[in-house]
Parts: sequence; structure tokens; C-alpha cells
Amino acid sequence: MNENIEKIKNQFEQLNNRERTLVIAAVVALVFFIPYQLIWAPIVNGVEDKRNIVEQQEQDLIWMQSRLNEVQQLSRQTNNNAATGKSLYGLIEKTARQKFGSDIRIQQEGKKGIRVQLKDAGFDAVMTWLDDLQVKYKVNIKDFKIDRSKIAGNVRASILVGN
Repeated sequence: MNENIEKIKNQFEQLNNRERTLVIAAVVALVFFIPYQLIWAPIVNGVEDKRNIVEQQEQDLIWMQSRLNEVQQLSRQTNNNAATGKSLYGLIEKTARQKFGSDIRIQQEGKKGIRVQLKDAGFDAVMTWLDDLQVKYKVNIKDFKIDRSKIAGNVRASILVGN
């Protein structure tokens, strides 16, 4: 080991002043560069990464808070339907039978919703019933087909409703 140091020392002494200055400058640069790259830079980069994560999370929080009213409104709508103690099918059946009597057909169409078919129902009564479903019970009308009936002022309707 001492031999290697002696060889390096002898080679250094054989260099002219300009070369010695360059070697010393390179050694000094390495002394500062290596600790900077191995210690300081990872710490600074880690802090910057964490700062970026915090900023993104703050933006997410602001977005979530802006959507809070919408979530609360949807929650109230769900609670209103649950508070009545009725399923959507039960609600549709009860209100449709009250409005149109027994001359209706109601069937579940999987996850699409509930299909209500009306024969010879008054147009005004159909529109009032649909308005009540949307306003009072927050039910969505997904599909609506209507045709004139043989009786004046009456219609045949096929309505798909859902939440």
C-alpha cells in the first residue's frame, strides 16, 4: 500500500506546476462532488418530491371539497328513497297503480331499470306522474316512448325508469 502511495507521490512531483494545479483542482472537485451526489442531492430531491406530492394532494382536497355539495345532495336523495321504506319497484308500482289503476304492466329489466307500460292513460296524468317521480322521488326517466291512443287525450306509453 505504501508503495502505491510512493508511486503516486513520485508521479505527482514529476508534473509541472500547471499539471499539479489541474490535479489538485480535480481532487478538490471530487471531494465536493462525491458527497454532494451521494448525500446532499438525494435529500434535496426527496424533499422536492414530497413537496410535489403534498401539492397534488392539496389540489385533490380542493377538488373533493368542491364536489362535497353534490355528494351530500346524492346522499340525501338516497336517504329519501330509503326513508320511505320502499324499493324503486315498489314505489313505481304503488304510484302507477294509484294514478292509472290496474291497466298497467310493470317489469324489472335487469340493471337497466323498471319498464312501465300504460294503455289508454290520460296524457296529462302521465306527465304529472313522471314529474312527481322526478321531483319528489328523484327517479330518472331513462327511456320514454309515447303514442296516441284511439281515445282522444289518451296515450299508450312505455317508460323505463331507474335511479
